[in-house]
Amino acid sequence: MDALDSALRVCQSVAFCLHCVIGLTEPFHHMLNTLTEDSLPYPSIFFPVAGLCLATVAAANFSDDDIVVLAAQAYIVAFHTGGAYTHIRINHHPATAVAPGFFVVLAFIVIALRTNVLIALVVTACFVGVGMVLGRLMVRPNKGWKAALLKDSRGSLA
Repeated sequence: MDALDSALRVCQSVAFCLHCVIGLTEPFHHMLNTLTEDSLPYPSIFFPVAGLCLATVAAANFSDDDIVVLAAQAYIVAFHTGGAYTHIRINHHPATAVAPGFFVVLAFIVIALRTNVLIALVVTACFVGVGMVLGRLMVRPNKGWKAALLKDSRGSLA
């Protein structure tokens, strides 16, 4: 079980490190604002700060202290739930929510391996709720990037 726990945490931390780099460099390439169609109305410092938080969680995920690892897992659940909710809220294809949802499942498994299934269910459910509330508060809905691509110059659908 220890090998499975470690492997899952490596997968999570690699993903968080990749998102950390994207967040830290967002002011230079504006990829996240482009993909979300400016649905995240925050100053340019928001994404680099979020990137630093992701780096912190990626490192905390390898702590020897169970409480720190479980706190990282709770953050992972909330973050990825918020990511899945963001994709849905800004009208991306529903399949785009599958990848972040997969990381919620990984976090559930890590929590279950370190505690038990009941605690894992309760913690995961609570932080799924936190992620959804934060997604609701932080993300402006829009018509989605495909709607703009499908319109012709007269404003009607092609």
